[in-house]
Amino acid sequence: MGQVFKWGYPIELILYRKASTMIEIMYSPNDVGHKLINSHGRLVKVRKYHMDSKDKKLARDKWLKDTQHVNQIIKDKAGDYFFNPFRKGVYYYQIYAMFLLGANSWHSFGSVLKTMEGIMSEVDIRKEGITTTAWEKFKGKSQREQACRCKDYKGRVQENMIFFQRLTKFHPYGYKLKQAHSAVDIRRESMPGFSGGRYLYRLSTYATLKLAMPIRDYEFFNFPKHERKYVNNKFIGTLKLKGRTIVNGEIIDEMS
Repeated sequence: MGQVFKWGYPIELILYRKASTMIEIMYSPNDVGHKLINSHGRLVKVRKYHMDSKDKKLARDKWLKDTQHVNQIIKDKAGDYFFNPFRKGVYYYQIYAMFLLGANSWHSFGSVLKTMEGIMSEVDIRKEGITTTAWEKFKGKSQREQACRCKDYKGRVQENMIFFQRLTKFHPYGYKLKQAHSAVDIRRESMPGFSGGRYLYRLSTYATLKLAMPIRDYEFFNFPKHERKYVNNKFIGTLKLKGRTIVNGEIIDEMS
């Protein structure tokens, strides 16, 4: 039987958009180089977002060196399997900050930001004869001219937290964290005087790769409008809502 086409593309390319379970659209190293149709109907080649054995060794070796003077109590909270899979840049410092604050515990956005500032302020950067710190460079970074929503440094940090939770075949920034037996969790809580509530973040670590999946927790948040404006039911990971829990797009616990 010949190859079946639809919309001018081989039918297997359409499966990404018609997957019966969310796990089917989760990134896998085996996907790299394959072409799939994205949500905009465009044919896109899947890029590499995972670490190979060499990448893992380089990242782990750097992490062991960078954390050799960190209190053992802090290291024990993260466990033996965890290492920071991002070897440089603000991603690295965001994960580092949550690690120092204590893995597997919730931390306020303000405390994460303050810890990042402390770490990055000790990193000197010299360019064209001018010395600055990693924090000053990040904080003063120009906003993208053509960005739909221009964000200051606080907005970029919060946006990165969402990136860390992405595991789909396109732009799965969180897959490296999964390879390091970890995930970034986000909790949104209602707070008097603040219509948008407040955000808490957690670096969770796991004994197995299978368990290393992100969590979005809205259980204690009162949505100002319909929850569909805030919640993506196609989220790969666990969604905690009032009265129900959704795992990889399927309701597994619902209160009557």
